[in-house]
Amino acid sequence: QLLRTRVIFDIVSFVLQARDLRRTRKVERNYIVEDDYHRDVHDYNAAVTSGKGITTTRRAEDMYHILTQPPRDVANEELLIVGPRNILELYLAWLHGFSWRNIRGIDLYSTNPKIQPMNMEDMSFEDGTFDAISMAATLAYADDTFKALSEANRVLRPGGRFVFAVTYDPADERWRGSRITGAEIREMLGRLGLEIYFYSSRDKINVAGDQQTSHRFAVRKPDPEIVPLDPLAL
Repeated sequence: QLLRTRVIFDIVSFVLQARDLRRTRKVERNYIVEDDYHRDVHDYNAAVTSGKGITTTRRAEDMYHILTQPPRDVANEELLIVGPRNILELYLAWLHGFSWRNIRGIDLYSTNPKIQPMNMEDMSFEDGTFDAISMAATLAYADDTFKALSEANRVLRPGGRFVFAVTYDPADERWRGSRITGAEIREMLGRLGLEIYFYSSRDKINVAGDQQTSHRFAVRKPDPEIVPLDPLAL
């Protein structure tokens, strides 16, 4: 709790990110993808990451407030963070109870040894590798939203939990995932057999002056070996 207070958090976060600045400045043209769309995603996010140098926002923190519900000991859970950009989000996950050794990240580029270069639509992990997955403001960059959700479902263990944020912005002509509605996301989750146990949304005006809807989904992958006493409680 002390480390999560604003001043102390900012100091520790600055030190952690400063150690990775050399890596951060080298991410712009180090591609792991071949197609033009994903290279555009890489270029945009790499430019944001290297341009900021030190990230100060804590917008991803609500992912871990949700992911750690219902209250439980998450120290032994294997966590995958999709699209963290830098060490800051890994640090946020650790502050919410996940063991540092069990936290891994993937992104189209790496600014830290714990972040592996990988496309979320084509992961190299084996089936059922993780107990928990977090994806904050990353799904909008997917070329194929259903494929990205399918990959998350594949690498999630039965009984595992997956929390993600996605923005619906029909005026966004650049990022394909932004034009997928919340209803379409819900239908995709149903096809994958994932159970929604938390959902919220809010509308706002973005920096471009367009109205957009920000969705938060938390889903659970059913465990066929566990029959719940009260299914509505999941």
